[in-house]
Amino acid sequence: MFTVVLIVLLGSGPEVVVAQDAASAGAVAGVVVEKRQGEPLPGANVTVEGTSTGTSADLEGRYRLDGLAPGTYALVVSFVGFQQTTVTGVEVTAGQTTSLDVALAAETEQLDEVVVSAEAARDSEAGLLKERAEAAALSDAVSAEMIGRAGAGTVAGAMSMVTGASVTEGKYVNVRGLQGRYVSTKLNGSTLPSTDPDGNSVALDLFPSSLIDNVVTRKTFTPDRPGSFTGGSIDITTKAFPEERFATLSVSSSLNSEVGIGGEVLRPIGGVDDVPAIAQGDDLPGSLVQTFNDDQRAQQINQLTRAFATSVTPTRKERLGNWGAEASFGDRFSVLGGRSLGLIASLTYDQSVSGYEDGTTARFEQTGSLSENLNPTARYTTQRGLEETLFGGMAGLSFQLASQHELGLRLLYNRSREEEARLQEGQLPRDLTGDHVFRTRVLRTTERTMQSGELDGTHQFGAGQEGVRVNWKASLSEAERDEPDYRFFSNHCNIRDGEERCTIAQSIYKVPSRFFRNLTETDGSGRVSVEVSLGPATLKTGGRYRTTTREFRERRFDHLSDQVGYSGNPDRYIDEQAGLVEDDDRGRNRFGTYVLDQTQTSNNYDGDQTVGAGFLMAELPVPGLPSLEFIGGVRVEHTDMSIATIKDDPQRGQFTETDLLPSVNLVWSLRDDMNLRGAYGRTIAQPSFREFAPFSSFNFVGDYIEVGNPDLTRTRIDNFDLRWEWFSGPGELLSAGVYYKEFDNPIERTINPRASGANVEVTYDNKSSARVYGVELEARKNLGGLASWLRHVQVGGNLTLIESEISRTERALDALRAFQENPSDTRPLQGQSPFLFNLNAGYQNPNSGTSVNVFVHRFGDRLQTVTRNGVDLYEQGRSMLDVNASQRLLRGVTVKASVENVLDSEEVVSQSFRGKEFVNDRRPLGRTISVGVSYEF
Repeated sequence: MFTVVLIVLLGSGPEVVVAQDAASAGAVAGVVVEKRQGEPLPGANVTVEGTSTGTSADLEGRYRLDGLAPGTYALVVSFVGFQQTTVTGVEVTAGQTTSLDVALAAETEQLDEVVVSAEAARDSEAGLLKERAEAAALSDAVSAEMIGRAGAGTVAGAMSMVTGASVTEGKYVNVRGLQGRYVSTKLNGSTLPSTDPDGNSVALDLFPSSLIDNVVTRKTFTPDRPGSFTGGSIDITTKAFPEERFATLSVSSSLNSEVGIGGEVLRPIGGVDDVPAIAQGDDLPGSLVQTFNDDQRAQQINQLTRAFATSVTPTRKERLGNWGAEASFGDRFSVLGGRSLGLIASLTYDQSVSGYEDGTTARFEQTGSLSENLNPTARYTTQRGLEETLFGGMAGLSFQLASQHELGLRLLYNRSREEEARLQEGQLPRDLTGDHVFRTRVLRTTERTMQSGELDGTHQFGAGQEGVRVNWKASLSEAERDEPDYRFFSNHCNIRDGEERCTIAQSIYKVPSRFFRNLTETDGSGRVSVEVSLGPATLKTGGRYRTTTREFRERRFDHLSDQVGYSGNPDRYIDEQAGLVEDDDRGRNRFGTYVLDQTQTSNNYDGDQTVGAGFLMAELPVPGLPSLEFIGGVRVEHTDMSIATIKDDPQRGQFTETDLLPSVNLVWSLRDDMNLRGAYGRTIAQPSFREFAPFSSFNFVGDYIEVGNPDLTRTRIDNFDLRWEWFSGPGELLSAGVYYKEFDNPIERTINPRASGANVEVTYDNKSSARVYGVELEARKNLGGLASWLRHVQVGGNLTLIESEISRTERALDALRAFQENPSDTRPLQGQSPFLFNLNAGYQNPNSGTSVNVFVHRFGDRLQTVTRNGVDLYEQGRSMLDVNASQRLLRGVTVKASVENVLDSEEVVSQSFRGKEFVNDRRPLGRTISVGVSYEF
């Protein structure tokens, strides 16, 4: 598609002329904006003083002057209705582009010309702070510069630096203590589908940081944006089109201390790529009895059994280390009589291995109201290995149809493959006594794919500020998660007469099983907005239509025994003992072990959701208070959501809601570099397809039964924010804010303690109400003001304090009263940490090309899973320390090194009962050491 569009645009006109500056010439480029709100001024004139050399700004206020001889210049910038400004002292260097952004003030009665001196070009982090200061909504952001300083390989790693954000499972992001349904994720403004089969979170480890320009997290609602977020709306912006040609290439290598150099890691082997052909039909025997006297049916089961005669035992493989490579290219051309054409492309590849040998897994239950302890139902030592491969690519095109009309096209493709093996050994105290040892093995391959294409346009009709601006965007995204041949094999053994004897007990745990799961979610949307300036006020209206479909399919096959027992060798049970054996004394077909299709069609479902929305909003100074800006209006969203299981008599769930979502944002400019913001907005949160799906299924990773709830409805949230912010200098910030959120019908994941052990049941419920409130503090400072020798040192940090309350049911309170005096009638929201803390310090010397950075992250204990008897599971808080450094050696060549998790922190999930701690999961994370080299030319 990208190639076709490029050929059409380039081939439909005169010969392309590439604008290339001579080696002895330089250029000046930047953006012209109006000073009060930072809005671009399309058509603004930029000329070199005393010459006829000049240009005009495009729709986004961008301009570029090429072919300038090295030297010092004065630039004259003008626009109708604004004070003409002359910028002196603009230095131009041969073969380089000088960056110069200009802000024009509105006309005064004197209409005096303003003369200023050129400032040093702001880096991207400073640019993001400037955008944040002028934004209508309250937001936080992290730039490509900061991502590079932190050494984050993916967007997930970068989000840990955002105020109020934390990362779970290495890929999902909580904002302000809220997760999943309360956080929306967009790519260049378009909503992304989810690859999470159990929720609606977007896995941010799918997006390599090398493709990213910045990530902005908006925390307050404005009517021109979808109302389906509460904690934050994360917008990932891919790399911008360059002002001049660039190309980069980098390679890196790393290792994890839990694996080491040349260390062995647990790996899955064997398996099949897809459901065997023999199982594709609908006429397989449903039981072994059907094969006894039917040779044809017996052969069907035999062929199916032999098709699955592959290994189910993890193996160990030596690994030297991890490695990755990135390449990117961009340029801007002049075509078709001076029209601007921008191109950008990027590729990235990363392969990494992690694992551990001494993890802990345990499950507990409360056996009675007088219990002094939680009794273990399972207690294992866990070994795990994981190999991850990530491939990503992006291509983009921007074309200027005319001076006030632009089109853009972006294509993104990311693919992730995870190969995981897990081996657990220990006891099942509730079901197996004495010296019995329980062993379970899991072999899993998960492939996740994200594809996205978007076409957008910006059009200005009429001249100057009084014109009409139209923006539109159409996007189509598809996320797929494929889990082929997910193998699960359990057994138990004990020593008798000096010999280990093993068996498989179907009455205690699941028989050896294989699952094939596929999830495909497609998201298509279109939106348009029209913006009109009426004197000091700006009116904006528009609409959006979005449709999301999800298809989930699961096949399950069980390995069962007929004429043989389990010898203790899983592969022999699956292979050598499998299939037809000799007939019995009655002439019936008999098997050693055999495979039956145990698929439950009710575990397969189709879901769809459509959302139509329209909005009206205004931006204007409050009469009599020109320094106080009002941004507000209303959005109307209509949602239809339905889901149906795949079977003859399908179970269905459906709801239809229309929501009126008001919004008010007030921005008081206390002075040019200081704001006080206040905001109110109503937002909503929808249940995920899986939570809504009316069926139960076994989650063999978490060892629980998951039960959907078709009676769920959406959550409504009223949000209040107040923030003071002071942008004391380029790249510097001091801010303090408070927020409060009131929830109606919040949805939570809940464990039913009555179904314990191997039958732990997890479901989802609407609670009556909840509230979240907190404080956010942030500071960034260059230390050059303290001493000149500290001018290259920057420090920064943020602290978020969070409190949340959700009312406990009387049933939960009764269970708690059995072992607690006067239990609280509230508890925290699921996924919420009481505090989040980030601190960073860095030395950046552009002259020597030296960079050294230290990052510290800390979060408090956060509620992972709610239980109905109040003995909830918490992920214990931990501290993370990362250090990285880089050094420029030659022109364009830079070497880098980093150490992540210097403190060797572990991931621990536990329960607290009568003042005692019971660890459910302990997973060593290890330290990751990496080195790399990059070349820019």
